[in-house]
Amino acid sequence: MAPLKYDTLDVTDERVKELAQVLANDKAMTILRLLHERELSISEISNELKMPMSTVSYHLDKLLRVGLVEVSGKKYGKRLQEVKLYRASSRPILLLPRPTKREKTSTFDRLRVITLSIATGLSLLVYWLFREHYTGSRTQTETIRVFSLSNETASRSYPSGSHIPIILAIVTFALVVSLGWFVKKRF
Repeated sequence: MAPLKYDTLDVTDERVKELAQVLANDKAMTILRLLHERELSISEISNELKMPMSTVSYHLDKLLRVGLVEVSGKKYGKRLQEVKLYRASSRPILLLPRPTKREKTSTFDRLRVITLSIATGLSLLVYWLFREHYTGSRTQTETIRVFSLSNETASRSYPSGSHIPIILAIVTFALVVSLGWFVKKRF
């Protein structure tokens, strides 16, 4: 199934004002309802609704600009001139309460995910390397006293310097994320 295509308008777009005016206009809505039923030319709409062609043309122009009507084809009139046929558009219109940033947002979202993935991977690598090579060569242990709420003292032994790989991993993560943020701000 093909993805649904739609027009996106934020509320600050001038076409939203025009869309509101069209929706509030009885003649425009009558034309739109008629074109929802079948394809017609300007003269056919004029004859059917008993409106002047200039009025029909004016409202069709507004309906076209806001995306509620589209040109569906052409036919030849009585004098062998091409005449446009109009129909109600089936393409939905999505109104958003704030301005949209279509392409930049998706590109920067991808960049953010890539940056976080690289930062996480490098942090894990740094942690693993230093844990294996730095703390693995040290056999000394330090006793750390842990106090609990019950006033009992427990002792645990940890290799000395075991906090260094964690600190280096955190610093690596922060540096890579900062670099990604800097690249995003520059472009």
